[in-house]
Amino acid sequence: MTDPLRTALNGAARLGRVPRILVWLWLANLLFALPLAVRVGESIRHSIGASQVGASLLDGLDLVWHSEFQAATEGVGTTLEPSQVGVGAWLDNLELWFSGGLFELDAGLIAAGALYALLWALLVGGALAYLQSGERPTTRRFFGFGGEFFFRFVRVTALAAGLYYLVYRFSRWLFGWLEQRTRDVTVEKSVLLVYLLAAVVVLLLLLFVRMVSDYAKVAIVLEDRRSALFALLRGVRFVFSRPFGTFALVALAGVFGCLVIWLYARLAPGVGQATWSAVIGAFVASQLFLVARLGVRLALLGAELDLYEQASLFGDAHDD
Repeated sequence: MTDPLRTALNGAARLGRVPRILVWLWLANLLFALPLAVRVGESIRHSIGASQVGASLLDGLDLVWHSEFQAATEGVGTTLEPSQVGVGAWLDNLELWFSGGLFELDAGLIAAGALYALLWALLVGGALAYLQSGERPTTRRFFGFGGEFFFRFVRVTALAAGLYYLVYRFSRWLFGWLEQRTRDVTVEKSVLLVYLLAAVVVLLLLLFVRMVSDYAKVAIVLEDRRSALFALLRGVRFVFSRPFGTFALVALAGVFGCLVIWLYARLAPGVGQATWSAVIGAFVASQLFLVARLGVRLALLGAELDLYEQASLFGDAHDD
């Protein structure tokens, strides 16, 4: 049995040998988000116009203006919420992922999310290839690897999206059924415990789909698998054959991710940044947070790749 902590450290070491890919993924995320941020900024500027609202917004959020802005705005502008300040944006995204709200967003936002999924499918192929080889990355070969695996990764992502949808449908049914069953229960602690257990079940299913998708991509890169479906089935078999190791890696990544979030929550500036230096400082802090999150994600991919390679040494990675 492999040591999950040692495997996680191996994943971090793999990223340490090719830190350039972390910079490239950060730049790709920044460039992707920039047009959307400009669109939100233009919506805000148009809403404020020549009024005195701009001056009051320097002191804090004007809820009256915000409600009017939300009523008159659509698309990406609807993402401007008070909770989006600091770590709240990450918590909102986590809630959307857990609840299935990602499938219920504005059509424009869903389209933006689909485009980002395509971008990630391109980038993660190059990232996995270099995490595996440890060679000095070059831009040309990075995107060459990404292009080589792109369509297979897109098919894996589409299959994983279908699995996510099934989990969300099950979640809606489960919580609806629990609501009916506990409607007449007067002991609040019992109801809370039942709902907590149901939430844990849904969370484990969502994590299972994510891990299966990751190991399917690892199998495609390491074994040059052509079938996305068989790669996904390989991911299912691998997770079931090593439940402790696979879930332990995700748990360790979650611990490091929570540490990053805690530090950002403590250090990140809040609302009321009224000077250019303060705005730039807030931007830098948010980008460092993004780099740290991407680092944890890439280190997890490196650890999953390391675990898969260890399994290959014992003849457990080739089944079809």
